[in-house]
Amino acid sequence: MNNKGRPRKYTPEKARQININNSIQWNKQHKESAYRNQKKSRAKNFLLNDARIDELEFFSELIYERLKELKNNNSN
Repeated sequence: MNNKGRPRKYTPEKARQININNSIQWNKQHKESAYRNQKKSRAKNFLLNDARIDELEFFSELIYERLKELKNNNSN
């Protein structure tokens, strides 16, 4: 029987392994993006789940200063 036009059916374990391999390949091909995504994810999770008020205030000041810096660079 010919399988043309039909999607392949994988076992859940095989599909999981294919997804893992695809993720690894993407990360290898897009190292900088993968690194930035990892950093953003860690920062977001820390801010949402673990940061105290004093830490949030400190990061808020850092963000404000960074925004000013970026806006000044873009206006030049």
